[in-house]
Amino acid sequence: MLRLLKENRPLQRIGALGIGLLAVLCGGTAMVLDRLHDETVTEAMLGLRTLNASLAEQTARTIEGIDLTVSGIAEQIPLENRHSPEAFSRLRTDRQVYEILKAKASSLPQMEALSLIAADGTLVNFTRQFPAPVLDLSQRDYYLTLKDADPGRAYLSRPTKSLVTRDWTLYIARRVNDPDGRLAGLVVGVIRLSYFEQFYRSLHVTPGSGFSLWWRDGMLLARFPPTPDRIGIVATDPIIDSQLSQSGTAATTLKSSIDGEDRILSVQQLRNYPLVVAVSRTRGEILARWESQAVVIAAAGLVSAVAVALMLWAMARQFLAYETANRALGERRQAVEARDEAEEHVRQLQKMEALGQLTGGVAHDFNNLLQAVRSSLHMLEAGGELRGAESRRALEVASQAVDRGATLTQHLLAFARRQRLAPAPVDLGAQVLGMATLLERTLGGAIRIRIDLDADVPPALVDPHQFDIALLNLAINARDAMPDGGTLTVTVSSLPVGTVGEGISPALAPGGYVAVTVRDSGTGMPPDVLARACDPFFTTKPVGQGSGLGLSMVHGLTAQSGGGIRLESHPGLGTAVTLYLPHAPAESLAEIGPGSRADAPGGPAASTGTEPLPVPSAALRILLVEDDALVRMANAAVLDEAGLMVSEAASGEEALALLEADEDIGVLVTDFAMPGMTGADLTRLVRRHRPGLPVLIVTGYAEKAVLQDLGREPGIRILSKPIPPSALIGHIMTALRDPRAAMGADIGC
Repeated sequence: MLRLLKENRPLQRIGALGIGLLAVLCGGTAMVLDRLHDETVTEAMLGLRTLNASLAEQTARTIEGIDLTVSGIAEQIPLENRHSPEAFSRLRTDRQVYEILKAKASSLPQMEALSLIAADGTLVNFTRQFPAPVLDLSQRDYYLTLKDADPGRAYLSRPTKSLVTRDWTLYIARRVNDPDGRLAGLVVGVIRLSYFEQFYRSLHVTPGSGFSLWWRDGMLLARFPPTPDRIGIVATDPIIDSQLSQSGTAATTLKSSIDGEDRILSVQQLRNYPLVVAVSRTRGEILARWESQAVVIAAAGLVSAVAVALMLWAMARQFLAYETANRALGERRQAVEARDEAEEHVRQLQKMEALGQLTGGVAHDFNNLLQAVRSSLHMLEAGGELRGAESRRALEVASQAVDRGATLTQHLLAFARRQRLAPAPVDLGAQVLGMATLLERTLGGAIRIRIDLDADVPPALVDPHQFDIALLNLAINARDAMPDGGTLTVTVSSLPVGTVGEGISPALAPGGYVAVTVRDSGTGMPPDVLARACDPFFTTKPVGQGSGLGLSMVHGLTAQSGGGIRLESHPGLGTAVTLYLPHAPAESLAEIGPGSRADAPGGPAASTGTEPLPVPSAALRILLVEDDALVRMANAAVLDEAGLMVSEAASGEEALALLEADEDIGVLVTDFAMPGMTGADLTRLVRRHRPGLPVLIVTGYAEKAVLQDLGREPGIRILSKPIPPSALIGHIMTALRDPRAAMGADIGC
């Protein structure tokens, strides 16, 4: 092989191509890993900055609350106690002042104590003890600062240990002046720094998180996880100090922090105070998911490199084989032709299967159109010649129905299939990956798509086509919520649910579920919109840009599949929709094929619609209920031509009103699928007041199973669209002659 490689130029080119492909593959893998690493760190830093800003604001408000309380007490000191330092010192024996200070201190959980300090630095009144103990505080920094000058605002002391509790403490002091502006005394609020540690402990923290409070010069004041031996120690960082000096915020990576961990850190200085709040996470926790992704990508790159090497080796061997064996070339050509023929056969089978599924999904619309055409054409054929306005009306109705049928046919050629649920074991991870290209084209280049798949997720029991539609609907909603671009994340994981649902909303039955979460970084929804997000026809989009059925369809899919849906959204923070779909059972699902329908149009029981109509012996009154105007007009014309007196209604509510007003109606002919009240609902309401009234229910859907029980009642008959006019009139005449005979489901009309 080496000798041939040295002598054969085509083999040399293949070798050079292989080396180039391997270099590109390795370089591309390294670039992808580096980009994912940077994106992971950037995303984590953004989250830390957001949380840091919130904690800084909360800390500032905590200190401002004590500041306002101290300032208020300083202004409320009675005038008689401000005349001189001696008058201020007399507050030592005033128990009412002690009770007031104690009430003020207890109103703020962050305030440890309140005290009054005399002009000579001695303790006058103290919320922890009455009368106050004898303490000399003249060496405290707040006393030394306020003794000779009044800054006009409260003073925040440097952290120090309390003389009483020996805990690290901050003091907020306010000067009280006599009428001549001289020092009469001080009001001091005490903040125990362990309060901030307890506050940080109460937060919902992710693994590896750290929260800390610092003095501006780098002295640690409080931290969680706690490090008691480090409190009060100054540890400055030139990078953080420089960034804080410029903008009041800082972000960096500490190679070795206080607890010895490598951390990514976000720092923000408090407004009006020399304090700094820091939020951090360990690099290990932040990069844990990236590391798992890196292993998968590196393994994929290695496999790809091996595959490329093997492919090139195979190409070289194939090239040599082509040079030495023309027969092998002919055999391979024959094999390729056979494979192409088999693939073409499979494509034809798939095409025929898809066409069959499409046919069932639009049966109702076509049946309504065919019913209108059949009834109208029957009138023309029965008349023998055009009879003025009535014939023109029939032709117009038939023409409109044919036009609608042609339009619907064009829509079918461009629209995906629609069918009843066909649940099957589905690998949702592979299903999501298969949708990635379609999602990228649908969402556009401004939206980045991330797909996170947990390992060993079992198949879910769901209709794969309906799941694709649901995923596409959620992606389109996310796109509309991110007009300026953003990130769409799709996560697939396995979720075991115990006997009580483990706090998951919605409540799920015990068992295993696959959780598919679609999360966007968009505008989010306020609580009132979130509460109605799954309501049918509810939408916040402009007219013409949304039907309000997307989330309703997703909700219906999960409920019908035995799972549930969970929505989480906050304004400005995006929306997350989680679909819970049950694990597929271990045993194989039995395949149930569609059975033959004897009542299908064109079947054995179909009629041409040209048979002679039975003529009624006398004028009869029929109530015809149909929401489709074309079908209603055509059937009414046929019945009127047959000598029957027809009253028309476009809805169940209108039909009830006509039945109540006209007791002479002898037969009710109603469509099943109507907005609001269905034909079955109408029949049940009518039968309560007129139990003997014959009812014919006409349906173009596959609800015969739903109507089976109703069809067993005396005087009720279920008919399938399209029904020949002669058969319809025949059923009406049978019902009028013997109401009990009009019973059961139609088998051929």
